Amino acid sequence: MQRGEYWRFLLLLWVFIAVGPTTSGTILLHNDSTVILTAIIQASDGTYLGQFSVQPGQQRNFTTNMAPTTYNRPGAPDISLTPYTVIWQCPSEGIYSTHVGVQPGSYVRASWGEGNHFCAPKKEEKKGAPASELKKRSP
Repeated sequence: MQRGEYWRFLLLLWVFIAVGPTTSGTILLHNDSTVILTAIIQASDGTYLGQFSVQPGQQRNFTTNMAPTTYNRPGAPDISLTPYTVIWQCPSEGIYSTHVGVQPGSYVRASWGEGNHFCAPKKEEKKGAPASELKKRSP
């Protein structure tokens, strides 16, 4: 091995050691809408992984640990968590957009997903009469 090849090999080896294997399933969530949205993350099999409230213009990271473990038990499924599904939900419980097939390391903007990209106004709760009335008695 020549001297130049040796240094290139060491540099490449250093990069692999410094970066290391990817053991986290991180995605960057960006709410580029004008309303507060809730990002719901699901695994490839539809399992709920978590959710975050994301302010307009805010970015959030979602990370799962995908490092292999030595824990084995009978009947444990071999199901992949990825690709993820990200659902952007409106405050009024409607769906703003949906991203299917999101890979780890992806940048996910709310406006890039499939959907109507609109949130209906939240319905105001009607205030009725109280359930009971307390009356003061004079002694």
